[in-house]
Order: sequence, then C-alpha cells, then structure tokens
Amino acid sequence: MNHESGIKNSRGFTLIEALVFLFLFAVVSTAFFEAYAVGTRLIIESKNRLGATALANQKMEIIRSIDYDSIGTKHWNGSAWVYGIPAGDLLEDETISVNTRQYAVHTFVQYADDSFDGTLGGTPNDAIPNDYKRIRISVAWGSGGADQTVTVFANVSPNGVETSAGGGVLSINILDTSGSGISGVTVRLVNSATSVDLTTQTDATGNITLPATPASVPPGAQDYTLTVSKSGYYGAVTYPPYPTSAFDPIDEHVSVNAGALNPITIKIDESSDIQIHTEDPFGAAVPSIATHTVGGRVLGTTSTPVPGTPVYAFSQDVSTDVSGDKTFAGESSGQYTFSITDTQYEFYKFSPEETARDIFEVIAGAEKNITAILLNKQIGSVKAVITNQADESPIAGASVRLFHALLLYDVTAATDQYGYAYFPTALPELAAGTYDITVSATGFGNYTGTVTVSGALVDKNIALTAS
Repeated sequence: MNHESGIKNSRGFTLIEALVFLFLFAVVSTAFFEAYAVGTRLIIESKNRLGATALANQKMEIIRSIDYDSIGTKHWNGSAWVYGIPAGDLLEDETISVNTRQYAVHTFVQYADDSFDGTLGGTPNDAIPNDYKRIRISVAWGSGGADQTVTVFANVSPNGVETSAGGGVLSINILDTSGSGISGVTVRLVNSATSVDLTTQTDATGNITLPATPASVPPGAQDYTLTVSKSGYYGAVTYPPYPTSAFDPIDEHVSVNAGALNPITIKIDESSDIQIHTEDPFGAAVPSIATHTVGGRVLGTTSTPVPGTPVYAFSQDVSTDVSGDKTFAGESSGQYTFSITDTQYEFYKFSPEETARDIFEVIAGAEKNITAILLNKQIGSVKAVITNQADESPIAGASVRLFHALLLYDVTAATDQYGYAYFPTALPELAAGTYDITVSATGFGNYTGTVTVSGALVDKNIALTAS
C-alpha cells in the first residue's frame, strides 16, 4: 500500500488551489455586480425615455388642438415677453416634473414653404410661401445629451381645405397615449338640434374624415357630442364647455365650421383591472374597510373654487370584502389617489411601495395588483416619521432603535423611502410603558428621546438636523 499517496489525498485544498478559487470567485462576482448595475441603469433610462416620449406627444397633441394663429413661441427675458417667428402663446422652454423626474421641454416653430405650389423665388414662384407651420418639440433629461433627448415633429396647416362638397371637412383622430392612431374605434357623432346621429369607425391610421355639408354634418359651434369606444379600451366622451359643464373639459363638444378644416383629436388607451387588497403590517387581511379612490383619466380642471384642480373620470367610495379585496374592472390608466375612512385603521403605505405614499400608477392594458398596509390604531404601536428639519423631506435609510430595558424590548428598524419606521415589527403589540428611541442617519446629527405607549398607535415625528 502506498502510504504517501494516502497522505496526499487527505490534505484537502492546497494554498494555490484556494487562491485560484478565490480569484475565480472574485471575477465572477465582479462581473455579476457590473451586469446588475448596467441593467439597473438601462431600466431607469428606459423609464425616463418612455416618460419623455409620452410628454412630447402630449405637448404636440395640445398644440394641434389650439387655434392655428396662436401656434408660435415666446420667452420671458426678465422684463418682457420676446416672441419668435411666428409669434404665439407657446413657451419656448419649460421645466416639467413627471413622477419626480424633471424634463426640460423646448418648443420650436417655423413657417414652411411647401414645393407643391412652388417656392418663393422658384418656378413657379409662390407669392405666399408660409404654407404651414413646422413644430419641433424636444424633451431632455439628465445631462440632455443625444442619448437623453426625445424629439417629435409635426406639420400643422391653416384652416381651410379644398372639397367638392363645398362645405368643409371634419377630421376626427383617435390616438393612444403614445400618439399612435387606433384603428377600428367606434365613433358616434350626435347633434340633437339638427337630428344628426352618425356612427362609424376609424381607419387604419385612427382617422375619420367627414365632409361637413348642410345635408350631412351642418355647421355648429360646439354642438356635436362625440362618443368613442372600442372593446378592451377605456372610452371617452366630449363635454360642453364651462360653465355648462361644472369644469373646464379637455375634450369639448365638437365645432363644425363651413369652408374650413375642423380637426379634433381624442386620446384613449387600453383598459386595466385594478385589484386592491387591505392587510396589516404583519400580513393578515383586514376585511370590510371603507375606502376612497380617485384618479385615472383626467376629464378636465375645475374653475372654482380652486382653479386648475384635476377632475377625474374615476371616483369610488367602496368597502373591501371579507377577504380584504376589491376589484375595479376595465378602468383607465393613470394615477390614482387612495385613502380610507375607517376610524379604527390608518393607511400606512402600499406594498410594493409606489413613488408617492398614497398614489399608485396604473399602466394601460396591464393588471394592477396592490396591497394597502393599514395600521390598527387600537393596539400599542409606534409609527416613527423621520424628516430633514431644513425642508421637511423624508429621510430614507435612517436607523431607528426603540428599546425598553425592563420590558426586554430592543428592536432597530430602517426607515423606508417615506421616512417611516413601524414598531412592533412582529406581534404581539407593544406593552404599555415609556420607551427610549434613538435615530441616526448619515449626514445628520443623532436624536435621543422617549415615547410613551399605552394601548394605542403613537405617531412620533422626529426632525433631524444636518451635521
């Protein structure tokens, strides 16, 4: 028997083998974390680009809906408005915040001389070269480089179009929120005063073009009601202008002017189902909670008593069922604000967390499942809210320690993105007594204090001072 061979086999890894293993592990780990970081950056940039695209298309659709003579730019030089060529009511530069991301929006408008009827000084010579206006909208974020800028273009023609009918044209465009036309949309045009009741469908580009003649579509100032619908989509309807409507509608009744192009654009998108579940911080369902939810499609804005307040298509006061669930089927995309009116519970936050504590975002065509975490105000507990004393902004990642030596309670928790930390982190509830509480956060001075618990929820607001 070879005793030397047996001795070698029992030694395990040699030092060189261990070093090689550690080197390979370090290479693999580094590659993994680099890939993770790159993936995270790509996701964030994709979200920023989608937001910029949506904002650019929204701005373009707004411009298309205003009077042709008002399409032009202006900027404030510190003492007076300076107008572009053409002059108009559009701001050249704006900063718009969407879901905490700030975008720089630049609008440029110029006249265009179309070669179809000749050009100025050309053959043939076009004595009226301002055939239409060309619009460019650029939306930038971050450093605003070429890879962080979205640009959209559009041409807008003045009112007036040649037609053998001798009346004019009503052009209806149905788009999704990305600005793409939707085919097969059912559009109903009604004017009860002239007995017009026409139902038709959009073509492949999302358009319906109708001759506006006394016999088919008689002229009228905001006399036509437009109803838009399609299976799987959240539809739309026009409203009379304020004050006939209690608010200033975005989609007003349609006007038809003889001898002119009468364009109207309505945006719709795929509908979504919303599933809301109510539970406590420990994962147990909280049944039969009275809730209030408002949001989704924006119909317009209020004129009084607070001008500019959004008016939403969705506003529901309902209760969750015995399992803590409530479903809203076929609703619109957009932001929804959630609250509860139950006296025993307090709304804490959503799980998963949203950008805003009490607002959730619904994506068109995607089911939204969200859990509302509720705090029972009738059990011994502490909700610590940690903020920056300078501007009252929440401090995320702060370390909050709640302890009581005699009660043998000592728990440390980190604040979430809203600056919140909740105790207890697991049942049972906190026993009655005066607890010590300490808070520390990078870049801020420490806090030491007490909080008294006596069989109910205690809100403890703590403002830290920058160090």
